[in-house]
Amino acid sequence: MTNQSFIDPSALRSTDHLPVRETTPDVLDLELVTNHIGKAINRGRYHGSGEALEYLQQNHCIVTVDGTTYATSAGILCFGRNPQAIFPRAVVDLGHYHGIGVDSNEVVHLEKNIGGTIFDQIERAETYLWTNTHHGMTLGDSARRIEIHEYPRAVIRELGVNMLAHRDYTRGGAAARMQLFRNRIEWISPGGLPPSITVDNILDEQWSRNPVILAILYESGYVEAFGQGLNTVVTELKNAGMAAPDFRDTGASFIVTVYGRAIEGLGNGESTARMSDRQREIRTLIQKRGEVSSREVIVLFANRADPRSIRRDLQTLTKVGVIIMQGWGRSARYYWASSAQKIEDEDS
Repeated sequence: MTNQSFIDPSALRSTDHLPVRETTPDVLDLELVTNHIGKAINRGRYHGSGEALEYLQQNHCIVTVDGTTYATSAGILCFGRNPQAIFPRAVVDLGHYHGIGVDSNEVVHLEKNIGGTIFDQIERAETYLWTNTHHGMTLGDSARRIEIHEYPRAVIRELGVNMLAHRDYTRGGAAARMQLFRNRIEWISPGGLPPSITVDNILDEQWSRNPVILAILYESGYVEAFGQGLNTVVTELKNAGMAAPDFRDTGASFIVTVYGRAIEGLGNGESTARMSDRQREIRTLIQKRGEVSSREVIVLFANRADPRSIRRDLQTLTKVGVIIMQGWGRSARYYWASSAQKIEDEDS
């Protein structure tokens, strides 16, 4: 038989399987590996060898080529003693801003080059966001206390994992970024979506840029089900009565944006269920823009409600603390309520 084509096995490998030149297994922390194995076995998520080097070999964290054993990028990023010595931009940059845009005058906290293993970065990102977003409580039936959070913790965790598990580590000049604004959080992962995956089908199709890393994160309990992370985010936000996430692919980066829960759920006991659909839309509009005039809202809803009804909606939302009003009459502007403290500070 002539002109027969063959599949090259190397073409089926992801980059995180590949050996990293001039490395040895010594760049990996075997104590981290041993701890990982023990916890994965206890979770019922790993059933192989308990010996660290065997685990690394079987799970593509080290590979042998022509008699020489090298560490792979997955091994280094998950278990490396100093991953950034080999992958300097395998880090997270964190920006926290008072306002709704990246403005040096609005900076609360900037932290560049958050390093360590992927596990270290996930924990640092989650801890910062959870600590620096709003938390409160309300009373349910029979005066039962119900905790309410600006962002569900599961969403913060899943999107931090997604940002790092699926980023393109071959883009050596790009760091992952996480940005916390007054009204939203953005997770920015280097590398656009792969071929055939779009923002429209991303919840239905499965594709992993780094399957070895993803498998290790699954064993560690950071991933609950393959290909279900973004679906979990959508479900959690829907169950919380929050706006759906925005997905954006720039080609160079994949960006997920989540808008925080309305401030009404963070202290005054009002329930989102008591809002009309139009009031919810007005709330989301102001949340995304940060501020609007009453005229802007009236124009946007001109085909659906008369100006008097819109002004009544704005008054209701202001009364329950979802938004705040500054100024009077035609000069009045309405702001997303989580900016209240900042506006008070400016006025004092």
